[in-house]
Amino acid sequence: MKLIKSSKLEIMPGRSINAPLPSDEAENVSPFILLHHFGPFEVNYLNKFEFEPHPHRGFEAVTILFDGEMEHKDSTGSHGKLSGGDVQWMTAGSGVLHEEKQAAGFLERGGIIHGIQLWINLPQAKKMTTPGYQDISSANIPAAMNGDITERVIAGTYKGVTGPAKTNSPMNVVHGIMPAGSETKLEIPAGFNSCLYITKGKLTVNGTEAGVSDLLLLDEAAELKAESDSEYLFLTGEPINEPVVQYGPFVMNTMGEIKQAFLDYREGKFGNIV
Repeated sequence: MKLIKSSKLEIMPGRSINAPLPSDEAENVSPFILLHHFGPFEVNYLNKFEFEPHPHRGFEAVTILFDGEMEHKDSTGSHGKLSGGDVQWMTAGSGVLHEEKQAAGFLERGGIIHGIQLWINLPQAKKMTTPGYQDISSANIPAAMNGDITERVIAGTYKGVTGPAKTNSPMNVVHGIMPAGSETKLEIPAGFNSCLYITKGKLTVNGTEAGVSDLLLLDEAAELKAESDSEYLFLTGEPINEPVVQYGPFVMNTMGEIKQAFLDYREGKFGNIV
C-alpha cells in the first residue's frame, strides 16, 4: 500500500482543487488516468464554477457530484442536469465538445459545489468509438449495505450489487459512506489495479491513518475503520496494457494521434453545442 498526498491545482482564479492523479508518485492507476476533487466551495453569480465548451477524445469523463448542481451540454445533443448524488458518464470516444455550468436558478440561490472528476482510459480498439452520454440519477445507484455503512455501486459488480454505468473495460466504481466507528473490508478482484480516495473525514486503512484528499494505492484487500464520519471513492479496474499519451484534453496511444486530434478539432470535426 502506498499513500499519496494530493497536490493543489488552480484551475481558475480563486479556485483550487485537489489533484492526486496523475502525480509524480503515480502517473495513472490504469484504467484510471485522472482524479480531480473539487470543492466543497460556495458558488453564486459572482463566483461561478464553470467550464466553457472544450474538446475531448480517447477516454471517458465521469463526474460524481456529492453536493450542488451541475448542467452538462455536448456536441452529441446530450443535455444533463446533476444534483447531489448523481453521476454523469461521458464517453468522448472519437471526439466531443462539452461544457459544464450551474443553472441560473442555482447561481441565484447560491450553494455548495462538491464532487469528483474522473478520467477513464479507453482501450485502443475503442478510442474512436462513437461518443456517448449516460445520465445516472442517485435514485438509480444501488448500494451494498453493511449495518450503517453504505457502498454505492456506480459501475461494475461489487459485493453482489451491480451498478448502472455501462463501461468499456472491466472495472468497479464505488462511493462509500461510513459513520464514525464503523469498519469494513474492501474487496479487490484478482488482477485489477486498485486505489482508494478519501473525500470526507478520516480513515484508518490497514493500520495507516489517512484523511481528506489522500489517495491510497492498494495491492491487497484493505481493512477500513472510520475515525470520523467519512466518505471515499473506491476504484478497481483491469489494467489496459497499452501506451498512453495524454496531452491537454486528449488521451491517445501515440503523439501522432494527439496531433491528429488537435487538427480534427481545429477543422470543426467535433461538432458544435446547440
